[in-house]
Amino acid sequence: MEQTQVKLALLAAISLIVWMVNSHAVAAGMSAGQSHLKEDPGNAESPEISRAIAVLHPTQGQEVQGTIAFTQTPEGVQVKAEVTHLPSGKHAYHVHLYGDCSGPEGKTAGTHFNFQGASKAPPDHIDRITGNLGNLEADADGNATAETVIEHATLHGPYAIIGRSVVVHAKPNDPSSPPMGAAGSRLACGVIGIDETS
Repeated sequence: MEQTQVKLALLAAISLIVWMVNSHAVAAGMSAGQSHLKEDPGNAESPEISRAIAVLHPTQGQEVQGTIAFTQTPEGVQVKAEVTHLPSGKHAYHVHLYGDCSGPEGKTAGTHFNFQGASKAPPDHIDRITGNLGNLEADADGNATAETVIEHATLHGPYAIIGRSVVVHAKPNDPSSPPMGAAGSRLACGVIGIDETS
């Protein structure tokens, strides 16, 4: 009788261990799935998202248009910009918090998106411009192209830039004015979405 009870106790303990291991594996798999977004989440064979794009539309009274393409790389997110109808000179462009370009002046896009922390209340000692993609330099015809890699940007996880927006500003970044960069008014805005070629 005692041997039977011992066996039953052992079986119960083994079952509990197996359940805990399986539960941990499922939870880990769910976390991994959430951190790596898929193009078609209902398809188990769907590839992870590797590309995104923002199509720029001019704000009220402006003519600026263009595209900003994003590609996930091991080093960060590669950014390729092609923009037209800019005033000649340098113009900062940033990722902004909200994917809402419906406002006439682009203010519905909100503040800059912080790739590494709080966007609305970044630390007082912050020494960088949040959401910064660099500067576009437009020629005499108003055309600008740029290519860079943003180390801390990502298309995956809680800091994914998909669903945010890109805003092109009237002035270049001022490195002495973090976290916003004092780049002036908003000339164009585009929501970042999944690229069909992802």
